[in-house]
Amino acid sequence: MKTQLYLLLAMSAVFFSSCNYQKKLQEQLYFNDALDSTQRMLSRYSATIKVDDRISIQVSALNPESAIPYNLSVAGSGMASATATGYLVERDGSILFPQFGRLSVEGKTLTEVRSMLLDSLNKFLVDPIVTVQYANAKIIVMGEVGHPGILQIPDGKLTILEAITMSGDIPYTGRKDNILIVREDNGQRDFARIDIRSHNIYKSPYYFLRQNDLIFVEPTIQKIRQQTNQTFLTNVSLITSVVGIISTTLALFIYLKK
Repeated sequence: MKTQLYLLLAMSAVFFSSCNYQKKLQEQLYFNDALDSTQRMLSRYSATIKVDDRISIQVSALNPESAIPYNLSVAGSGMASATATGYLVERDGSILFPQFGRLSVEGKTLTEVRSMLLDSLNKFLVDPIVTVQYANAKIIVMGEVGHPGILQIPDGKLTILEAITMSGDIPYTGRKDNILIVREDNGQRDFARIDIRSHNIYKSPYYFLRQNDLIFVEPTIQKIRQQTNQTFLTNVSLITSVVGIISTTLALFIYLKK
């Protein structure tokens, strides 16, 4: 009878342990509610230029010397919106471009600015080539990831999954179900929390990141408990050491007094 009881208890322990393992595994998997292969989700996003963005524009042509006047190297000190790191989009949404003066770029994509410049430069240059990139677009990744830091995005287009991958992924001590994204939009800060374990992430307006977005990955409760326990043990060890020193000092003092 006792043998059967022990066997039943052992089987129960294995069952609940297995259930707990499956639950923890589900918490760590990406897309654990993914659709089957016959269903599709489409996501499109094109980053647009905003006030205070800084964009880099390089112009070349069949005759390299003919393109020199259209680059910042000869822009001169009078161009307040242009520096060695690119063109600053001013409050009126424009940049000051060599030879052409003010160009309105706010609300346009990098591709649209490139096409606009090519249309104008074709009148003056033979086979012009224009490269347009963001000079200051970045994403900040903080918290429980492999490599927290700042990610540069010259083309202004990056998904949250790409950002997390570039940051060393989320270890088992980080939460995938409650990632915080802080976004500044028209002078206001928006706070959003998303679950990257779900396929619904593709529908989220935060799937495609924008320049200056901040991503924060929270630690799991197990990680917090572990850190708390380590701090507690460290404090106990420190207190024990101090008490030991005081006790030894008192004992020595009493001994010398005899």
